[in-house]
Amino acid sequence: MAAVLVVMLAGCSSDSTPAGSNTSATSSSAVTKTVPDVTGKLFPVANNLLNNDGLSGVAFGKDGKEWKSRYPGDAKVLSSVPAAGSSTDAKLIRLNIDMNESDVIAAAKAEEAAAKKKAAEKAAADKRAAEKAAAAKKAAEEAKLKPKVYSGFGDDVVAITKHDTGAEALVVQHEGPSNFAVHSLDSSLESTDLLVNEIGNYNGTVLLDGGWSSTETSKLEITAGGAWTITLVPLQKVKSFNGKAPITGHGDDVFYYTGEIASATFTHDGSHNIAVKTHGLDSDLLINEIGPYKGTVVWRPGLYSVIADGNWSATIK
Repeated sequence: MAAVLVVMLAGCSSDSTPAGSNTSATSSSAVTKTVPDVTGKLFPVANNLLNNDGLSGVAFGKDGKEWKSRYPGDAKVLSSVPAAGSSTDAKLIRLNIDMNESDVIAAAKAEEAAAKKKAAEKAAADKRAAEKAAAAKKAAEEAKLKPKVYSGFGDDVVAITKHDTGAEALVVQHEGPSNFAVHSLDSSLESTDLLVNEIGNYNGTVLLDGGWSSTETSKLEITAGGAWTITLVPLQKVKSFNGKAPITGHGDDVFYYTGEIASATFTHDGSHNIAVKTHGLDSDLLINEIGPYKGTVVWRPGLYSVIADGNWSATIK
């Protein structure tokens, strides 16, 4: 079609013009031809019929303007100049068609704008859908990691449901004057670890299933003389520090160190046992003393647990 348009436009720039226009008389030796009837035919069909007789059509819209930049492939011929059946020695025949080039250009621009708008709306809708899906996924993950709370009074054996296999943290509170102890139990109700063993009130965080054993805790055995609350927390929710500022605490705790390997000064002002452990592939008992303590140890990235009865701090040097 583009090739036909080039031929058509080239014809427009020649000295030949459609019959009926003001032109000088042709030589008496020019060959005359009869214009075929192409009325009602699509412009490409009409032009092919003209080409068969050695003629070529030039498209003019209803507004009287010649088509110059587009090929009127969908247009129908309304009339021709010269008219069908006329004899002519001109090679270019004016074909009046039922479309204006300006209207087709405007319609194409409108269609392009509508397509761009539709694409932008789809992109916006896709973005909203992706954001909604991401929010739903995040909400589901948060729900999965939501701490689980168990509470009671006095002695009890409580069935727990862990968030996942492996280590988790237990935030434990007790109010009462007598002995308070928490044992972890396996599915056979065998004790696997003594997590807490204190007299009186207690408030601390301890590590559950953090040892080398692959046994998963299914129940907790509680010995208490008062009210207690135990909150099961996934390790993703425990606190962390990167070493830029000291980490401090009181009593038992669990945390992550996320900085670089370095030396750290650890202090403790309590009167009972102070123990600091790392957990994981390189598990180690870094500190194990009685009473006040101050010392410097090698501090590596990873999970730590502290057993203490006083205030403590770790400062990266």
